[in-house]
Amino acid sequence: MPEDDQRATRNLFIGNLDHNVSEVELRRAFEKYGIIEEVVIKRPARGQGGAYAFLKFQNLDMAHRAKVAMSGRVVGRNPIKIGYGKANPTTRLWVGGLGPSTSLAALAREFDLSN
Repeated sequence: MPEDDQRATRNLFIGNLDHNVSEVELRRAFEKYGIIEEVVIKRPARGQGGAYAFLKFQNLDMAHRAKVAMSGRVVGRNPIKIGYGKANPTTRLWVGGLGPSTSLAALAREFDLSN
């Protein structure tokens, strides 16, 4: 597993963005990988660095798929760079890969949700 993936979060940092890229363009490029809850674009003053953005996906699986598929792709006019953003503290745990037959009762037994 690449070192970066050990710090994986559902937030992606998108660097080397075209200065004129819009939220709509970013959503269009990334939404096929999952539900995007938030897009924040930062555009430093000219000469102070390139534009960048943070995309918050609904879960880690979606963010990981997007990172793998979109790294180095061109959005606007530039090939983008993608990394994981900082994690937001939460009391939730994401468990991926569960089948549709997994019940809440089975999860409660497995994870002791009585606390």
